Amino acid sequence: MVLPGRLSPGEMFPAGEAGLRHTIIRLASGLRVRVVESGPESGPPVILVPGWGCGAWMFHETLPGLGAAGLHAIAVELKGHGLSDKPIAPDEYTVESMRDNLLEIVDALAVGEAGLVGHSMGASIAAHAAAAAPDRFNALALVAPVGFAGVRGMSIFRALTPAFASRILPRITSRLLIWVLLIVVYRLRRPTGRDIDEFRAPTQFPEFTEALRHLLHRFEWKTTFPTLNIPRLVIVGTRDHLSRHKDAWRYAGDMPPLVIQGAGHPILDEAPEIVNAALADFFRKHARRG
Repeated sequence: MVLPGRLSPGEMFPAGEAGLRHTIIRLASGLRVRVVESGPESGPPVILVPGWGCGAWMFHETLPGLGAAGLHAIAVELKGHGLSDKPIAPDEYTVESMRDNLLEIVDALAVGEAGLVGHSMGASIAAHAAAAAPDRFNALALVAPVGFAGVRGMSIFRALTPAFASRILPRITSRLLIWVLLIVVYRLRRPTGRDIDEFRAPTQFPEFTEALRHLLHRFEWKTTFPTLNIPRLVIVGTRDHLSRHKDAWRYAGDMPPLVIQGAGHPILDEAPEIVNAALADFFRKHARRG
């Protein structure tokens, strides 16, 4: 059953956006996932991985920015998110299972060696994927990374999401509730009506909130950062309470972290000019053509 009052799948990003293309691809496991692309297909491929609860909308500023820089930018919607399939078994949402889902997507895309951008939980998934399959990736950008230093208050989040919660949350997730949640993480600007509608849209699918609950309870939010032998860039904001800039040393390689003053967790959306320029420069230097 699909709940009314949300953007329909046909209205969700990138509907109406020139220069962006999207498709559903089928993985070897049989799952279907959606990808949104920008830029020339002959350009160096860069795969964008969103975090908990987020789909391709998180990269609505990043996709055209990287595409204009000549990169083949590909935003993926991981299982459980966006318009991708949403299996409901709890074991589908461990770190290992989400890592393997990303690797399956990379195989299905068949773009050759690629760069990776991970935002929030997506940064953890991307880092673990790069460690597990180092021959598939040539550079990694971690944007507001979550999943290594732990999340303050996670025990509270878990206590507030008992099993029955996933059945009632879709019906009580109003635009006001989404606005309240977004106002906590946006710092350099206020969330717009489009932000609210896009973040709320997947709640029309009851399996979406069930997947998010499984991630809260089964995903490991505090893990050792894996050993990586590829260049990496870390981008963090000074007002991000989920990914504290003081923890950036945990992930930084040879490059010092890019710290953006005043930015919160959706830093890709809050400071797109700075972030896009840094990402484009980083991947033009390190990514090879697919």
